[in-house]
Amino acid sequence: MKKSMFIFILVLALALPGAAITAGAAEKDTFVFASYGDVKDWDPAVAFSLEVFMLRQVYEGLTVYNTPGQEPLILPGLATSWSTSDDGLTWTFNLRQGVKFHDGEPFNAAAVKYVIDRNKKMGKGAAFIWAAVKEVKVVDDHTVQFILKYPAPIDIIASAQYCAWMYSPQVGEKGTDWFMQGNAVGTGPYKLDSWEKSQQVVLSAFGDYWGGWKDSNFKRVILKVVTEKSTQVQMLKSGEADFASLIPIDSFPGLKKDPAVNMLTPPSWKNYMYLINVKKFPTDNLKIRQAISYACDYQGVIDGVLNGGGSIPSGPIPATMWGHNPNLRIYNFDLEKAKKLVEESGIPKDKLKISIAYIGTSQVYSNVAQMLQANLAQIGITVELLPGPWGTIWDKAKKLETAPNIQSMAWWPTYPTPSDWLIGLWRTEKKALFNLSHYANPEYDKLVDDGAAAEGVDKANAIALYSKAQKILVDDAVAVFYADVNDQAGHRADIGGFFYNPSYNIARIYDLYRK
Repeated sequence: MKKSMFIFILVLALALPGAAITAGAAEKDTFVFASYGDVKDWDPAVAFSLEVFMLRQVYEGLTVYNTPGQEPLILPGLATSWSTSDDGLTWTFNLRQGVKFHDGEPFNAAAVKYVIDRNKKMGKGAAFIWAAVKEVKVVDDHTVQFILKYPAPIDIIASAQYCAWMYSPQVGEKGTDWFMQGNAVGTGPYKLDSWEKSQQVVLSAFGDYWGGWKDSNFKRVILKVVTEKSTQVQMLKSGEADFASLIPIDSFPGLKKDPAVNMLTPPSWKNYMYLINVKKFPTDNLKIRQAISYACDYQGVIDGVLNGGGSIPSGPIPATMWGHNPNLRIYNFDLEKAKKLVEESGIPKDKLKISIAYIGTSQVYSNVAQMLQANLAQIGITVELLPGPWGTIWDKAKKLETAPNIQSMAWWPTYPTPSDWLIGLWRTEKKALFNLSHYANPEYDKLVDDGAAAEGVDKANAIALYSKAQKILVDDAVAVFYADVNDQAGHRADIGGFFYNPSYNIARIYDLYRK
């Protein structure tokens, strides 16, 4: 979770064949990523948003989720093998030997225990993924056991792209404040060299990386913060950037014709939605929330904003993810029905004013917000648009007194499970993180908790429970689910090694090379 704002992702299909071209302005052994956002949280126990680019280069997890359709489902990472007891309550992982953290400390079972214990204790970010873990036991230096409260797929959970990265216990003891100064110590192929806030992050090859180095590996990685869309496009075209994360939709046709650039739109596990605040007037009224859902021109968004790069959803879980309920009530675009619901709400016309917050640098978010604003005006609802940087609007949305009525959101899973959406976005939170609908429903909470507990022993039951939970969300109109989207990304055609895996929202630069 991520999470979660609109980002053009670098997890791509194998690079398309193209004409031979030069590397352009980028140095041969340096990979340059043009990003619309900076790192917000450096602590791997806390990070839960755009930090995934940095996390996946500097840190590693125990396991890796394979590309869907490939076997085996789970690949070795820092663990080389694993097994579970017959009752599903004990998982044993055998760890890779000879691995060092960037500070020279050895990676071992004690480090695994420290990381999981610290993440659980802090309870930040995606710590909820470890809810099933009762205890982590050190068997010996290279063997660790997870003792569970109830059966859970720990091999899959350990592959998560948030809150499952291994970091040195020595730096963990320095605390979040130390991390937030721009520090990172993992076992990954790249170590952090420098961070200029709101400017750039520089990574360099870790000489003692256990995977070794080839001449073709990139030895340096630079994340440049570039908030201007036109600048990112120019950097991509000129070769100053190898990948751009903020490409305007209207630039796609021209870039597709450029032999120096590859534009790809693979399917994903990502969806776009508007989280509706159920505690704030007037969206605390169910009929108003339903009216907003009927006022969205879903097909217009897919065709006119996304250029066909997505499909109309039928609920909170993308159709490509297991556990998706295809039999939910559909809020189609119907302004007459929306107008009638507004009238039935009983709210005076002069009180029908709401706000929509979204990332202002995203052309998609801006266009969709303006479309919805125009449609809502036709049914008597006045909309104030609140564009801004993600960090700012997220902080405001978490506090009820500063939250908008509607918060724009993009979501992708921490690991492949419906619970990532259902728990991460709508389970009751004492202090909001991503439950920006400020939704609280004990019946719903029990369904998603029971579903998560059932995943490890009875997947069919988990699906049934999750299906009921999805129905509650749709009936309560807690969000406008307006697009299941394809990833849309642009990279230099002289970069090879890309492959598409929706489990991760960024490729490992270590796997890439310049042709």
